[in-house]
Amino acid sequence: MNKALNNKVLSGHAFRNLTMKSIVECFFACLEDCLCMSFQMCENTECQLLSSNQFRSPSTLLAMMGCSYYDMVPNSVGLTNSASCTPGCRKNPCPNGTSYVTLTSTDYTTPRYKCLCSPGYAGNLCQYIVRSCRGYTNGNRVPGKYKVFDDNMNLFEVFCDFDLNSTMTWTLVQSYEQRVKLKFKFEPYSVDFPINQDSPRSDSYRLSKSRMQSIQDDSSKFRITCKYDTDGLVYRDYLQATKKKIDILTDILSDTHCPLVELIDVRGQSCSNCTAFLVQKNYILHSDSFNAANKGCQFRPTGVKRCTDPYTEDNFGYYGCINTAHRCSSSETATTQTWLGSN
Repeated sequence: MNKALNNKVLSGHAFRNLTMKSIVECFFACLEDCLCMSFQMCENTECQLLSSNQFRSPSTLLAMMGCSYYDMVPNSVGLTNSASCTPGCRKNPCPNGTSYVTLTSTDYTTPRYKCLCSPGYAGNLCQYIVRSCRGYTNGNRVPGKYKVFDDNMNLFEVFCDFDLNSTMTWTLVQSYEQRVKLKFKFEPYSVDFPINQDSPRSDSYRLSKSRMQSIQDDSSKFRITCKYDTDGLVYRDYLQATKKKIDILTDILSDTHCPLVELIDVRGQSCSNCTAFLVQKNYILHSDSFNAANKGCQFRPTGVKRCTDPYTEDNFGYYGCINTAHRCSSSETATTQTWLGSN
């Protein structure tokens, strides 16, 4: 332990009060308890074990006559190994049924133990319930399958994607190949239409509306990507907008609607923070590029394909008329993904 800071206390961090005859006894009580990072003695007999220290919580170090504050020295071994601490009178220092491992501190800010979070929990103490991939923002940020809880505390598996250049995190809620487009064509996101929802996959997958709602409640944006399963994230043929401007789970987008999007790209033609012609009624959300000019939308790509009248090129969904130059509809195995995300 370090030299005492006389007439000082760390306020608000005492988790255990003991009556001790000496400072040495208080030191050993702290050394043996994983949660203890410092301790203080008041009136020579009141030993308080502290869950933080002056380096982690400097603003809480206050003046207090009759008390002395002590820091535990990193990697202090004394008469016992500092890594052999226990959770003291607690069965487990980590909540939510998670396990822990003891650590040997190498500096004053490193905890003396690490919680090993159970699936669906996150945070230094596993204290946070994960509702979407956003809950894993501070983890390894490796794209893949993770577990989240729905509003009824049911645990289920999702696929997560993490932006490399920001804290944006995305949860996959739907993915399908062109060859099964008819299955999704007349299923707007407002409809409960789960497909393989317990096993995220690229060829034919969609979460139930209740699960999508639970994820959306923890999200601020949506995006649609093409061929993520084979190409990864590519911004050619890409759509992204905020939930505030377009709520895909509830909004009915009529034939006169030009909502604001953050980014849209169709066949290499793009615009940012502009209006685009998107429709969703009794069919799935998609972009109708041909009619954008007629509706007064700002995004008006050229080279739009026209099929048998009245059908014109559809992008990001529906696909009544396809253009193979659009990556989502470039082949029968080309995929379309819908994500909900936040930072």
